Amino acid sequence: MPEMYEPAQAMSYETIQVEREGRVGIVHWNRPESLNSFNQTMYSEWIEAYDAFNSDPTIGAVVCTGNGRAYSSGADIGGFERSFTGGEAPVGKQPPHAAFGPWYMAEGKPTIAAVNGVAVGIGFTSILWYDVILASTKARFSARFAAIGLTPELSSSWMLPRLIGLQRAKEMMLTGRICSAQDALDLGLVREVVEPEDLLPRAIELAAEIANNPTSTLKTIKRMIMEDLLASDLSTIERRSSGNFSEARKTSQHREALLALREKRPPRFHDNEYMAELSADLGQS
Repeated sequence: MPEMYEPAQAMSYETIQVEREGRVGIVHWNRPESLNSFNQTMYSEWIEAYDAFNSDPTIGAVVCTGNGRAYSSGADIGGFERSFTGGEAPVGKQPPHAAFGPWYMAEGKPTIAAVNGVAVGIGFTSILWYDVILASTKARFSARFAAIGLTPELSSSWMLPRLIGLQRAKEMMLTGRICSAQDALDLGLVREVVEPEDLLPRAIELAAEIANNPTSTLKTIKRMIMEDLLASDLSTIERRSSGNFSEARKTSQHREALLALREKRPPRFHDNEYMAELSADLGQS
């Protein structure tokens, strides 16, 4: 059967580089001369690449990192300046929708931010919606909005307190202080800090571990977490949890996991022909 998707690594990009390693897709922000600041084209190309990875059944998780000294220094401030000076904006690709919308990230494949250097502004707020954040010892983080007369974006005033606690989030956003990688680890913002040369291999290793699990199960878990973060009624969470669990018990993925345990072998979740036969045996389409 012909593929019904265009692999992200086969597409042509101006501001990012895309590659893959096994079941892991990798995106490199690639505007090192501007510390990987985001312009319209970079927003658009991220969406193109992530959409392509999301539609590619051979990709299970995505890693993002930056080329050069920075992860991302935030939005390209040239656009902010033009709002006062009235200059013409450079022509760039038009994003089809928000680049880092919370539900867009929650409904997409698991993502890991491998923060190699400075992560400021949207370079900081966007990673709050990734599933795991890893950092090199050279990483620096800042919600530096108050210092330039702006307010936090991407619903980060909602998400950051849930990651690091209310008072810590307030301090970080009200001061605009720059935090080291160790500070971010102590705050609970970062999961792990490694030496620069180990960052991308470690991120790929973790992404591969995630990607080995069934894609549909990962999608359900991500959606559950987001829905439960938003819920205010515990009975709703309980009903949803029980319903999802009951449905999961009927799936071919669960059946294969049980077979693999019994036969003392690795699961064959990503052997499409085998899983199709198993689904047919269970009467699933």
